[in-house]
Parts: sequence; structure tokens; C-alpha cells
Amino acid sequence: MKKLLFVLSVVVLTSCGQHKKDIARMQAQQDSIAQLGVQKDASILELIGDMNEIQMNLDSIKTLEKIVSVQTASGTEIKAVAKKRIMEDIAQINDLLQKNKELVKSLQGKLRTSNMKVAELEKMIELLSKQMGEKDEEIALLKHELEKLNIDVAGLNRKIETITAESEAVISAKTQTIEEQTIAMNTVYYAFGTKKELEDQNVIEKEGGFLGLGKTIKMKKDFNRDYFMKVDLREFSQLSLNTKKARLVTFHPAESYHLTGEKTVENLVIDKPEEFWKASKYLLIVVE
Repeated sequence: MKKLLFVLSVVVLTSCGQHKKDIARMQAQQDSIAQLGVQKDASILELIGDMNEIQMNLDSIKTLEKIVSVQTASGTEIKAVAKKRIMEDIAQINDLLQKNKELVKSLQGKLRTSNMKVAELEKMIELLSKQMGEKDEEIALLKHELEKLNIDVAGLNRKIETITAESEAVISAKTQTIEEQTIAMNTVYYAFGTKKELEDQNVIEKEGGFLGLGKTIKMKKDFNRDYFMKVDLREFSQLSLNTKKARLVTFHPAESYHLTGEKTVENLVIDKPEEFWKASKYLLIVVE
């Protein structure tokens, strides 16, 4: 952006100084022409009128160039509205340049058909043609700098898109992690069976007692986890048993559940899931 401002400043300052000299020179030339006293004054005045119009167009172009330089000299990203305004100004400059080219061409034609050989007029037209060429170069440079600016903005947009994509990826990963953690926190396991089934499946063992009497049943430290069913405690509220008797091997607060059925045990109903699973995430029931 600083480079753009420097280039535009040099263009504008150089053009301003040269512009004053050109005006003074053209004024002197016009005065000289007015004193020729030739018979075709009307034709000469028409030619001078066309040249004045060309000069006015050049003044308008210079003003528009200054406006564009101010709009692009803020050092910040140009917003869409400002970009549109700049492009409209450049389009207006192009229109004025094209109009001047047509006027210069018309002037040259009129001078040829008028049978006048006025050296001063020819020099003025040549000078105007030269100024038109200089303006073409200035506008080309301005467009080039603006294109570079647009590339920088496009690069910034790509950077923002990259950052956004990376942020979305991080958020997605964190969301997935949270979901996995939530699932893990709410995952519990249950199993039930007769003593023999549970012993055969390497789930329980007996300890204590005397001479085979008074032994208690407990889960083995290295119990077979594959024997258990995995469920989500938020969706698991009761377990169908349909057995004569049922006894919980794992510890769960008595007030957190109840058994249904009169002569048989039909279901285990979990009343308070949070309390029920607080001590253990495993539920093991021995049935008969």
C-alpha cells in the first residue's frame, strides 16, 4: 500500500508541475494564433474550442486521479463499496481519455481539410497527443497497482479462509472429544446369571466361610469383561430378569433401585441413575 501511495504521489506531483507549464505554453500559443489575422478566423476558433475541451477533459482526469490516490492511501484494506467507487472513477477516466483521442483525431482531420498550414496549431495538437499518451501510461500504472492491491486482499481472504478452516477443524476435534468423553462417562455394564454360569465365565469367586459354609460371592479382580453388556445409563432404566430370586453382587445404594414382582423377580428398576452408578459402573446379579 505504501508503494502504491508513493507511486501515485510521484505521478500526481509530476503531472501538476508539467500541467502548469503546458497551460502557460498553450496559452502563449493560442495568443499567437489569435494574432495571425488569417481569413479563416471562424475555423481557427472552432479548432481552439476543441482544444480547450480536450484540456478541460485532461483537468478532469487529473482531479479523478487525485481522488483515486486519496481512496487508496489509507493503509488499510479497501472495502467493497470503496473498490466499486474506485473502479467507477477509473471507468470515467477511460471515457474521458477515449473522448480526447476522438477529439484529437477530429482536430487533425479538420486541420488537413481546412487547407491551413499553421505551425502553432500543429504543435498544439501534437502536444495534446503527447499528453494523451502520458495519461495512458499513468492510468496503466494506476491499474497495475490496484491489481496488486486486489491480489493482496485476495491473499488476505485466503489466509482468513485457512484460519477459519483450521478453527473449524479444532472445534470439530474438540466437539468429537467431548462427545466421546460424554459417551464414556455415561457408559455402564451389566450381567446376570446363575453362580455356576458366572463361575464358568470367570466373573465371580467365593471367599471366606468355614468348611464350605458362609462363603461370600464377589467379582474377581481380573473378571471377564467380555461377558458384560454395554449400555448408556441415560437410556437404561430397568432390566428384565424373570427369575425366582435375584441378588446384587456389585454395590448400589438400596434407595436408588427396586425389584418388581411378587412370587418371582420380574425386573430391576433403576430409580436414581446417578446414585445407582456412583459406586460402580458394573452391575452384576446372581439369579436362581
